[in-house]
Amino acid sequence: MVRGAAYLLLALLILGALAWQWLAERKRDRVVLDRRLEAIAMPDSVAVRPVVAISVPERIAPLLAQAQLELTARALQTIAVVGLVLFLALLLLAGPVPALLAAVGLPMVALSWLQGRARKRIDALTEALPLYLDVVRQLQAVGNSLSQALERALADAPETVKSYFGPVGRRLAMGAPVAETMQQLADRLQVPEVSMIAAAIRTNLRYGGSIATVFSNLSAILRERLRIRRELQAATSEAKVSSRVLIGMPLIAMVMLVAMNRTYIRFFIDDERGRILAMSAIGLEVAGILIIRRLMRLVF
Repeated sequence: MVRGAAYLLLALLILGALAWQWLAERKRDRVVLDRRLEAIAMPDSVAVRPVVAISVPERIAPLLAQAQLELTARALQTIAVVGLVLFLALLLLAGPVPALLAAVGLPMVALSWLQGRARKRIDALTEALPLYLDVVRQLQAVGNSLSQALERALADAPETVKSYFGPVGRRLAMGAPVAETMQQLADRLQVPEVSMIAAAIRTNLRYGGSIATVFSNLSAILRERLRIRRELQAATSEAKVSSRVLIGMPLIAMVMLVAMNRTYIRFFIDDERGRILAMSAIGLEVAGILIIRRLMRLVF
């Protein structure tokens, strides 16, 4: 029964991967066709290097931007080939159940790592943004325009700000509009602090007023958000440790039981009832981890 269900889920996963690949190929074909039509319509335009579009889910695209990772076609092909080889090896050597666990578990582990990397980098960015805004305000006070202040403040900004706002500085140096450039960055990152900066600049350019005062108030708001975040982290640190203990206790208990009696694990491998219980235990463990992570996630 377990093997049949595993084979059915594996078939559904393979069909889903094939459908995603087919849709991605269609999107790439449309991009190539649009570029060819553009070249035919404007024969005197300068030829540009074609860019292959990589289709990623809407939830993954901001995470990739926040983690500062670029998913190219070659990297995607390499990941797909390595995953397929690992999946086939597990399917042939260990059976459908471990292959199914790997097919479901490895993407979840990769997503968790991506979220952790993005969270660390965005936290460093938000901590450095108030200082960057103060420098922008000071440069404006001595006669620089808004675009010049945003660009020149990057010279003394922390490395985190430079890595995220570097493309913005280059676009502003080439004469791009300030509001559109900052809004593009905010749309790509989808970080509340960056969206607040983009909204403040867009509103000031449309309705006027003192942008220095706006930046001063915004810097104070960002510092207050950082203070509240640190207080929340300190208040929830005990609960986080308790959650990690609860997650690790079943795993430690299993390792200790196997170490004391190695034949104990054979029941969960050879017997059909043991395999059902093992799958149920793994599913409950994963569900518990997801629930605890969701409860511990604080958004303000």
